[in-house]
Amino acid sequence: MQGFLDKVRGGVQKFMSGRYGGDQLGTVLVVISLIFSILANWFGRWLTIVALILLILAFVRIFSRNLEARRKENQAFLTAVAKPGKWFRRERTKFVNRKTKAYVRCPHCHAEFALPKGKGRLRATCPKCGEKSEHTV
Repeated sequence: MQGFLDKVRGGVQKFMSGRYGGDQLGTVLVVISLIFSILANWFGRWLTIVALILLILAFVRIFSRNLEARRKENQAFLTAVAKPGKWFRRERTKFVNRKTKAYVRCPHCHAEFALPKGKGRLRATCPKCGEKSEHTV
């Protein structure tokens, strides 16, 4: 049985040699396709068609031999999701620290920074512009 599995593994490796394979964009396409196919049970069969199109697109990308084009597509995707991802991480950090830190804005450059909560009136220096300002926390 092990010999058979080794043959299959070798065949798959040989087939995938020179092909792009999976990446973040492909993973997102497959996950969205799965979500659409599940939602098709409640919201209409047309979502099944959308799910199939996304799944076919993901497989075309995986089996593609045009490596540079797939890399550029994935990099464009990562660039597009970087800014919203950074915002969500920052908001999550603020939520986690909401009991111990107060987030204030600099009156000069409007940069946001954290101060310890419950300390009363504090004089703080903005980490971005260096201006000093007073804040009640």
